[in-house]
Amino acid sequence: MPRTHAAEQAPPSAQREQTPTAAPRRPTKGEATRGRILDAAEPLFAERGYESASLREIARGAGIQQPGLYNHFQNKEALYAAVLDRALEPLSLALESAMRSTTPDEIQATLASVMTDLLLEHPKMSSLFQRALQGDPASVGNRMIKDWLDRLFAQAIVGRTALLNDDGVDRLDLALETIAMFNLTTGFFLSQRILEPLAGRNITDDDVVARQKALLDRFTRALTRN
Repeated sequence: MPRTHAAEQAPPSAQREQTPTAAPRRPTKGEATRGRILDAAEPLFAERGYESASLREIARGAGIQQPGLYNHFQNKEALYAAVLDRALEPLSLALESAMRSTTPDEIQATLASVMTDLLLEHPKMSSLFQRALQGDPASVGNRMIKDWLDRLFAQAIVGRTALLNDDGVDRLDLALETIAMFNLTTGFFLSQRILEPLAGRNITDDDVVARQKALLDRFTRALTRN
């Protein structure tokens, strides 16, 4: 009688366990370079603003020559837009998900926690937000990020519009609550110079972030409590 292969003798469950899992796809050389460019551009745009950030410095930070930037981005405006999209698109998607999975009066608390986690990956974005809200509204950079922020604020308001009719909540109150939550969340990432002398801690420490999220949760629930 011919011998049976071991894989044929094994039960189906064992055969499934032996199936190797696909390794995550490694980024191509071009994708890796593009990521380095974005990583170098984000803090420079945040610290100096769109107009003052130098493409030469961004290229140097990414480890390439300046002409190499144009293999990945058409111009400075396209690079700035990519920096914003990389950080803000996940936030927009998270807000959409929160609106689908939580009740209107819980969206603020959910979004505050999600926004904190996302900004931990891009802490310099808070500086970009502040520049957009306080700087020259006619500048290219401020106009671009303001368009993003307008969409995010509109999403946040839409997410709680059920309260306008169900609970008689005033639209101005909703707007002010949204602004307050935005300022508390983003302001946290601008506070390292204050936190360090007061508590000797870094804002990115796990314990500090956990306490900040707990504080935001208490605050948002107090705001939305009837």
